[in-house]
Amino acid sequence: MKRNTIKTIAYALAFSFASTSCSDFLDQESKTAMTEEGVFSKIENIEPLVIGLYNSVVEVKKGRGSLMFNFGIDETKGGERQLWENPQFLYMDGYKGLMASNERLAEQWASRWPVVTASAKAVYALSLTEEEPEKAQNLLGEASFIRGIFTYELAMLWGEVPIIDRAREKELGYGRQPLKDVWTFIINDLENAAKYMPETQSDKKRATCWAGWMMLGKAYMSAPEETGLRDFDKARECFEKVMPRYSLMNSYADLWDTEQPNCAESIFEFQFRKGWPNCNHWMNDLGSGAAYRTFDAICWFAGWDMIVPTPWAYSDVADGGVWEEGDTRKEESIRYDFSYNGEPCRPMEGGAGDELLPHIKKFEDIRTNVEGSQPWESGKHFAYLRLADVILCHAECLNELGRTAEAVNEVNDKIRARAWNWNLPADKKWNTGMSQAEFRTNILNERTRELSFEGWRRMDLIRTGNLVKYAKERNPSVQKANAIQDFHVLYPIPDTEIKGNADISEEDQNPGYGANTNK
Repeated sequence: MKRNTIKTIAYALAFSFASTSCSDFLDQESKTAMTEEGVFSKIENIEPLVIGLYNSVVEVKKGRGSLMFNFGIDETKGGERQLWENPQFLYMDGYKGLMASNERLAEQWASRWPVVTASAKAVYALSLTEEEPEKAQNLLGEASFIRGIFTYELAMLWGEVPIIDRAREKELGYGRQPLKDVWTFIINDLENAAKYMPETQSDKKRATCWAGWMMLGKAYMSAPEETGLRDFDKARECFEKVMPRYSLMNSYADLWDTEQPNCAESIFEFQFRKGWPNCNHWMNDLGSGAAYRTFDAICWFAGWDMIVPTPWAYSDVADGGVWEEGDTRKEESIRYDFSYNGEPCRPMEGGAGDELLPHIKKFEDIRTNVEGSQPWESGKHFAYLRLADVILCHAECLNELGRTAEAVNEVNDKIRARAWNWNLPADKKWNTGMSQAEFRTNILNERTRELSFEGWRRMDLIRTGNLVKYAKERNPSVQKANAIQDFHVLYPIPDTEIKGNADISEEDQNPGYGANTNK
């Protein structure tokens, strides 16, 4: 149990880095001089640690790491076969039986802390070196960015979380910290990222200051109101720094073209590759491919369908869904056709009946449609941060600042215009006279149409206070279980952490998840 705790991870990483770094110097310096301070005084020892963080981010995010938190929201639900075979998924999707002992949820908690801890190690190391000040600042910005985005995610999903700061380790320990302190820490990290990361990077897997500004804006929008740190005007300023630096792709379809990685709209992109070990598995995990033929010439449904769209997310407005007539994003985001070279495919043997219902299409990697390839080898790049998201966030800020008409024009002229191939019909233009409340509803729907299945929906629903309401209204799994309550906005701290971390006890558990409280 203890090997999964934050504290144990911190010590393990410290030992690992010190050991491998020291070996580079055994022929040059006395072993007695191999203190941590001595190793970290040399920037050549710190830079590989920072660069390695990006590989760690991709390892966490590929496969289930980016999909798990799509259970139980209005936009997506679990595929029926997968829910039947995996009770842990079922509990996350319907909330009935969701407890601190959920192993799949514990895996996601545990996978993120090593990255946070390694980032904190790098930040601390950079405080010890006096070499190459400009380079050191750039590296500090990158390490702060990675720690910032993961702490942001952990705080959104679990609330009060530990603050991992090597310089304050004795003061803070590894226990949960007050919400205001956590969000102050996140904002400070992302401020450093925006301030110190370079404007450009020759290595596309590394983040720039514009990614820092974008995430800083998201942090100002997302900080819980009770912290006093939510600030739409500061967020607006952050987004306005980013927008002039990028441009929307001419066609929404271009965003999902494997021949156009790191496009003009992409601000920070996960760099995957087709084939093991650099693939992301998403095409298979989501059933994004239409179908594939097997050795026996039978055309089967292609994919594991871990996550599928809810009826609301794949249906037209006339049928109670989100999609409007003529919106080109619909066919690019969702697969409705299941055939291979014109041949209808069969559902999986023993399937639960939803294999041929609409699936997520965005992650289809057509490069696997060749002899010798398999759908689980997909490796399409993924734009974690992109300009369209910035524009929608900026418009949301304008609305919150009482500038609703400006916000409407921004969405009409940029996001919705592209969705209709830059010829937005008059009846599809939003009315500049809509109220602030109407805009809040409309912008959340527009974010689904533009950013569906890209990993931001749970965060959007949490920060706007709509998770429980919309999950009840739109997710069949949630409706069937009839168990979701307000406390489910946060996940439970895993049992493994409580049992293995002396700084977190049962009393520190999130409300609603104590013994026998979540049947």
